[in-house]
Amino acid sequence: MLFVTFLFSCVFFYFQCPASTAITLVNVTVDDQFGDPYTHSQILYTPTEAWSIAPDCDYCPDHSALSTNKAYNRTWHESYFSSSLDSGALRPGTSRYASFQFMGTAVYVICIVPPSTNITTQMNFFIDGDAVGSYPPMSATVDGWQYDVVVYRNTSLSTAGHQLLIQSGEEDGEDAIILLDSIIYTTHNTIDSSIDGVSHNNPALGPKRVPLAPVIGATVGGFVLILLCGVFCFLHQRRQKSLPVAVQTASPLWKRLLSPFNKHSRKTHMSLDTPALTRPVVPHSSSSSQNDRRIQSILAWQKNTQQGTRALDLAPPDMSEELSSYYEDATTTESRRVRTPPPPPRRYIITNK
Repeated sequence: MLFVTFLFSCVFFYFQCPASTAITLVNVTVDDQFGDPYTHSQILYTPTEAWSIAPDCDYCPDHSALSTNKAYNRTWHESYFSSSLDSGALRPGTSRYASFQFMGTAVYVICIVPPSTNITTQMNFFIDGDAVGSYPPMSATVDGWQYDVVVYRNTSLSTAGHQLLIQSGEEDGEDAIILLDSIIYTTHNTIDSSIDGVSHNNPALGPKRVPLAPVIGATVGGFVLILLCGVFCFLHQRRQKSLPVAVQTASPLWKRLLSPFNKHSRKTHMSLDTPALTRPVVPHSSSSSQNDRRIQSILAWQKNTQQGTRALDLAPPDMSEELSSYYEDATTTESRRVRTPPPPPRRYIITNK
């Protein structure tokens, strides 16, 4: 029964372990126009009137050579910055901003970059209020229109909420244009891959998976350890039940080994003890007191008699006559060489009855 309990516990623990999709890093693509397909957050553009949804931009420089099919969802947000009042740009001298809030560990900004001979693309990037980068790099040249260009990336963010701010154009700076196509961020959350926008157009931005080998190894190791413990307990219980009663109730080995010495010590102790004088046990009766007095009087009389006999000094018997007759007979009868010795003297003990 114990083994079955351990087995079911292990199976339950195994199935309760999180699946690999729960620890998969997923890239979410935020479209410039439709926003985040997962949280439905939108990119905020300021000043609003200075931004337009391409390719409908009347005041922007000529970009008739652009292919809308190469843009993500066939759209992008475009803004032209100029400090000159005669440039035709809206809100001249005012920087353009695009901001987005997200929860993740990495972020990528995707733009369409025009040729260097046409107009420059100048951007600054801020995360949580701190300046973290700029575009373009020094001495960068672009030939023709470039699509899906990662103008900024940051893969060392903490797992928390962040705010990304993109700035295009600086006061009294050169003319600049920005064509924002999308923003991609990486998150730990489990997202249904069937949602539009949870895709990875760039292999470099593909999903990053946490190594599962340590997790699987620890799970299997714990399962095997618990299984072995259950088997050991089951076999131990079975062995205890199969032992005979005599073996289970037998005295310990050290008692059996020392039993001969214990018996010998008891015998030696009994042989060295002197027996004590005991009085006969007399059954309790009405005449027990009279019998005791009678026995006491007899014992006292015997004691007095033995003491009187021991104290009486008796003279040795006169054996001169017998010895003389013995020697006389020996001389007269020489042929008789062996004679029986005389009988021992007789002693008489007087007892009172």
